[in-house]
Amino acid sequence: MYGASFRSSDGFIIFVVGAAVFTDMMLYGLIVPMLPYVLVDRVGISPEDIQKWNSILLGVFGGALMFGSLVFGWIGDRVNTRQTPFLLGLIALGLSTLAIAITRQLPILLAARIFQGLSSAVVASVGYAILFDVVGSEKIGQALGYISMGQSVGLMVGPAIGGPLYEYGGYFVTFIPAFVLIAVEIMLRSLVVIPPTKRKGQPLTNEVENPNAALLSNEDAANPSYGTSPQVDQKDASPEGDSQNLTTTTLHPSNSTKLTLFFTSPRILTALAVLFALNTVLTLYDAIIPVYVRATFAFTAANASALFLIMVSAFLLSPLAGHIVDRHGTAFPATIGMLLLCAPVFGMSFINTNTANPFFAIAGLQFAIGFAAAICLPALMAEGRGGVGVWGY
Repeated sequence: MYGASFRSSDGFIIFVVGAAVFTDMMLYGLIVPMLPYVLVDRVGISPEDIQKWNSILLGVFGGALMFGSLVFGWIGDRVNTRQTPFLLGLIALGLSTLAIAITRQLPILLAARIFQGLSSAVVASVGYAILFDVVGSEKIGQALGYISMGQSVGLMVGPAIGGPLYEYGGYFVTFIPAFVLIAVEIMLRSLVVIPPTKRKGQPLTNEVENPNAALLSNEDAANPSYGTSPQVDQKDASPEGDSQNLTTTTLHPSNSTKLTLFFTSPRILTALAVLFALNTVLTLYDAIIPVYVRATFAFTAANASALFLIMVSAFLLSPLAGHIVDRHGTAFPATIGMLLLCAPVFGMSFINTNTANPFFAIAGLQFAIGFAAAICLPALMAEGRGGVGVWGY
């Protein structure tokens, strides 16, 4: 049947995962620039406490995202199909968005942000695992580039419509596009046919048999001694022994084996450390910029959203960065991106009341930060492709 064939095609699955990322990031971009204004106008937080509660709301989101990624990554590898947690994440997103739209109570707002973080965790773990299942390691860099573009477009659309709608249409009107998008997402995630998850006892492919293989350069991968177990002598290995090792190795090794694989892969650990640093910088700006420009320059919600929009517009370059990763590896774009990030981050420290044309000054630095992040993010995300299905992160 053509419909089933299309719904299970690589292109449609990539589109659905991209749409999930778009929805997730659109809601993030819709809410984050408005939070300082919501805390004052609806919750009744005093102006001197805005920064504290704005940071807390972002922090609980990040904590739920981190915890949920571990949990849903583990669950996603043990269910018959990843579609079930994929849909459950959407339900959590819809309920949390509704709660944020109607509440005036701070505890409910905090709980809603936690559920939003859990929903994002589903996309970050299960969604990307689905993507890897479909495209494999050879084209994962380019696929992640397209997904990053969906991420950037979502971050662009959120503040682009959120700020003006909040300023001119009111608070609840701001969430109408979000509910429409969630309804479309329900349809897409229900229609997509996701390949079944490999179960215990199934042999691994070479990619999963050696989780570090996807992290090697072409020259390293050609060296058969690289990445092999120190307990096995390559010269003495027999075909029967290789066959036995491949058969007995399963997609779900023991927890101790998972931790050993995770903590003995220097490149994965390095990628995680750099991702942590990069996301820390980006999250700090999410917490600080809206509050700072409101207090220092009396910027409106629309102005704060515009600054957010300018930064994430640079992420439209992510597919190009993903293509570079597939052609030339991860080291070059990751290094260049992080080096380019230094100057605008340092430049932000000079923005104050004496800055001429503060909006344009901040906008230029924001764009430079987004440009640097767009270059290195696909490379850092691609570094983890060898671990998909092994430790579930």
